[in-house]
Amino acid sequence: MLSDSHRPRTLGPAGLVVSRFVAFVALLAVLLVVTACLSPSGGDGDIPELGGPQYSALMVSSDLAKGNNRLIFALVDRNNVPVNAGTANVAPMFTPPGGAGPQAKEAITAHFLSWPPEGSGRGVFVAEIEFDVAGEATRQNPGLWELRVSATDVTGAAVEATTAVRVREHPATPAIGLPAPRSDTPTFDQVDDLAEISSDPTPDPGFYQLSVAEALDVGKPLVVLFSTPAFCVSATCGPQLDVLQSLKERYEGRVNFIHVEVFQDPHLIEGNRFAATKVPAVEEWGLPSEPWTFVMDQDGLVQAKFEQFTPESLLDETLTRLLGS
Repeated sequence: MLSDSHRPRTLGPAGLVVSRFVAFVALLAVLLVVTACLSPSGGDGDIPELGGPQYSALMVSSDLAKGNNRLIFALVDRNNVPVNAGTANVAPMFTPPGGAGPQAKEAITAHFLSWPPEGSGRGVFVAEIEFDVAGEATRQNPGLWELRVSATDVTGAAVEATTAVRVREHPATPAIGLPAPRSDTPTFDQVDDLAEISSDPTPDPGFYQLSVAEALDVGKPLVVLFSTPAFCVSATCGPQLDVLQSLKERYEGRVNFIHVEVFQDPHLIEGNRFAATKVPAVEEWGLPSEPWTFVMDQDGLVQAKFEQFTPESLLDETLTRLLGS
């Protein structure tokens, strides 16, 4: 049985969810510091002041590739306190191989998206961004993408941060317009208890009626959510499943909805997700994080994909457009 400390879908106590987000941001901050330490310095003038930069842009998107992307990042100060701002300006810069200077690309505006629970103050900045060329800063692909972020917080203070991002030639997750992987995900008729295939404390059998492979043959649009409500690092897996529950009721009979638990035998996991085994579908779909939500059309082609928490309004808009109504 799952302990009460592993029930983020209920969003109570709210402090648990907020503390998981703080841990999530802290992990990103550590990764950012490590990356900065490994980056070459151009001279004494490039050495940051003791304590690091005043603000940092922490990349949440984990699968950026050439083409259109949903960019997600957090802004925090040096104490890992989130920046409170409605929008942020993002100026992409690409440095090609061969020593040429950075090339400025078209700037975009990112909007703040609150993460549940309501009133927690946590959230990220989201924008649509186009990368016209891949850049992974590797020997094989030495191009470098940087994002220069600027904002004004609620106190009127100027916020400036820069981060490097890896942009692949092709995404690790299923690409828009291509067929979805025909994963043989578990269904409720294969187990004695839904706790064997879902860490949701109150699972809806309707999410586990069909496997992904079976649903792709039905000829209806399909929404697939990969999440682990009890063991989610960002604590948004449970809230995302709640969003799908609402949409499932609204689109009953017109769209199929499936929840895929990230881990095998979640009922046997005792708090340590890092010792757990992921289900085969996670690798088949190339997922580097969770939650991920995918929307397929009636022909099984991927029409939209969303990493981390995605509001109901955006998924509703996607389904409405897909159904033509």
